Amino acid sequence: MLDVTFLDTDIIILFRVVLAVILACIPGVERELTGKFAGLRTHILVCVGSCVFTIVSLYGFQATMHTAGVITQNDPARIAAQIITGIGFIGAGTVMRHGSSVSGITTAATLWVCAAIGMCCGCGEYLTAIITSLATLVVLIVIRKLEKTFLAKRKKISTLYEINISSTINECDSIQNIFENNFNKIYKLNKKILNTNELHFCAAVVSKKGIKEIYEVFNKIENIDSIEIRECYE
Repeated sequence: MLDVTFLDTDIIILFRVVLAVILACIPGVERELTGKFAGLRTHILVCVGSCVFTIVSLYGFQATMHTAGVITQNDPARIAAQIITGIGFIGAGTVMRHGSSVSGITTAATLWVCAAIGMCCGCGEYLTAIITSLATLVVLIVIRKLEKTFLAKRKKISTLYEINISSTINECDSIQNIFENNFNKIYKLNKKILNTNELHFCAAVVSKKGIKEIYEVFNKIENIDSIEIRECYE
C-alpha cells in the first residue's frame, strides 16, 4: 500500500520548492528590468538551491544511528549553515569596481536575501518568506525612488555615467577637451576611428551633473551623429 506519510512529505517539499521559485521572481524581475548582471534566472536558482539544501538538511538525513543503545540524530542545521558562505562567493561575482566607485553591491545583497527566502521556504516559514520577498521589492523600488527624489536634492552626489558618442574625426579634439574639463574623474576613455572619418568615443566618467546637463554640453559641438548617456546605478 502507498505510504500516506511519505506522500504528504513529498507534497510539502514540492510546495516549498514552487513557493521558492515564485518568491524569487519578485526581486529577480526587478533586477532583470534594471539590467543587472544577476537577473531573474540567477535569483531563482539561488533561492531554489537554498530551499533544497534546507530541505535536504531536514529530511535527507533523518536516519538514526544506534550506538550502544543510544539514538543519535544528525544536526539538521549543519548543511543549511553553509549556504551563507556559498552565497558570498556568488555575490562577490556581481560586485564591480571602477576606480574608487563600486557597483553591484545591491545586487549581491539581493542574492543574499534570496538565499534567506529560500531557506525560509525550505523549513516551512512561509509567512516570513513572503514578507521578506515583498519587503525586498519595496526597498529596491520605493526606497530607490525616495533616494533619487529627496536625498539626491539635499546632497549633491557624484554619479557614474557611461557615455557613447559618434561623430566625425574633425571633432576629436573638441570632444576630448570636454571630457577632460567637465568631469570629476574619468575611469575609461576609448576612441575608435571607423571608415577613416567616423569617430566613436566610449567613456566611463563621474560627474555631479545630470544627464540633461551632460547632453547639453556635448550638444554644442557640431557634426555629432549620436550621443548615448547611461547612468550606472545600483
